[in-house]
Amino acid sequence: MNKSQLSKLDLRLTKGAKKVLDIMGGMRTLATAQDIYSRMRLEDDEAPGLTTVYRSLEALVAQRLVQAVELGDGEKRYEAINPGEHHHHLICSVCKDSVHLDQCLIQDLDSVIKSKYGFQVTSHLLEIFGTCKKCSDKKSR
Repeated sequence: MNKSQLSKLDLRLTKGAKKVLDIMGGMRTLATAQDIYSRMRLEDDEAPGLTTVYRSLEALVAQRLVQAVELGDGEKRYEAINPGEHHHHLICSVCKDSVHLDQCLIQDLDSVIKSKYGFQVTSHLLEIFGTCKKCSDKKSR
């Protein structure tokens, strides 16, 4: 999300959150808070501290500008998203690389769940774990 899109949303973001979002806009993969902090420090010696990065990420997740993803190793990864959007991923259990899926595989299921169970789905998460082609090829050698 660029700065003009962000300003149209009329959100109140701290300086730290704006900086985190700006850094994340240039990242094309899931990133840990430490990854984001390290990138910030490379670009600016006056960058906010790691605690500010964590606080900013949680605020951005709450405002649905960032999505948190659990890979099962106890450390969240983050990615910037457009408001109201969500992403699903294929995650390699070996190298932890992830692939963003272009479409939601669960959306059609929402109406089936509502009609069969009377349950109104408000959100969902889907992360598919396996082995990427690169790691599979290495293993078979």
